[in-house]
Amino acid sequence: MDNSLLITIAVLALIILSLVFVLFMRVLSLRKQQQILTSQFSVVELQVNDLQVQQSQLSSLLESFHNSIDQNATESSQISRQLEHRIKKVQQELIELSQHFERIKQEQPQDKFYLRANKLAAKGAGVEEIMAECELPRAEVEMLLAIHKKVD
Repeated sequence: MDNSLLITIAVLALIILSLVFVLFMRVLSLRKQQQILTSQFSVVELQVNDLQVQQSQLSSLLESFHNSIDQNATESSQISRQLEHRIKKVQQELIELSQHFERIKQEQPQDKFYLRANKLAAKGAGVEEIMAECELPRAEVEMLLAIHKKVD
């Protein structure tokens, strides 16, 4: 029985040694995996840091862009108010010019006759012809002709 006990102990020792070897190999494998994971973690950490820097830069850029938009909006608002003021002034001037034009139009029929009479006098038309064409009184036509004769 001693032999069988020795064989059993040897087999058990061999099994234990095999288990220890398998466990040792497993530990080595786990350490390699740990190193790989640690290395990957370092890479990810660097990527996270880079992303944080980029995020910070983008935040700065966004804030700058926002400030620029605010400034542009303020400038646009000021320009808009100035343009509104100018438009009101131009509209008022247009109304005034329109009223002035209407007054001139109402006065124009009379002036039109005098302009026509002046042109006829310059062409050498007589008193009767100018009176008929322009519906002006004789005295005015004679005075117009007299002025034309003095100018020539």
